[in-house]
Amino acid sequence: MGATSIHVQAVKPGSEIHNFREKELDYVRPELSHLNESWVGDSISHRLESAKQRYLDTVGQKMQAKAAPIREGVIVIKQETTMQELQQFATVCKERFGIEAFQIHIHKDEGYMNAKQWTPNLHAHVVFDWTQPNGKSVRLSRDD
Repeated sequence: MGATSIHVQAVKPGSEIHNFREKELDYVRPELSHLNESWVGDSISHRLESAKQRYLDTVGQKMQAKAAPIREGVIVIKQETTMQELQQFATVCKERFGIEAFQIHIHKDEGYMNAKQWTPNLHAHVVFDWTQPNGKSVRLSRDD
């Protein structure tokens, strides 16, 4: 996989609905949805409950409401980017930073019409467990 960019933020409540195409969206071309791919190792709700329980067991108190133990990154991809390349990226993230990807979704059906021409927005969503085995958040530096 060549150079690209990733934008990571706390996962939103409707993330799985979007990623699994459970809601109709005006910027999605349904006739291209068969090109999408997904790899799922766990659900967001299950992973969130696990992180909260590990935190409670370690610290002895509930996780802060503002905590973001589950985060989602959106990566710009090319038409030829494969799931295997994204899984390799996830492996590097786990080895280098300690953050584990448990869902990857390649979206090739999103985009917009520009002067009567379809412009695709090729990207992938990678959902990460941003916690250590003790339930506390992984801390990254600005350079990471």
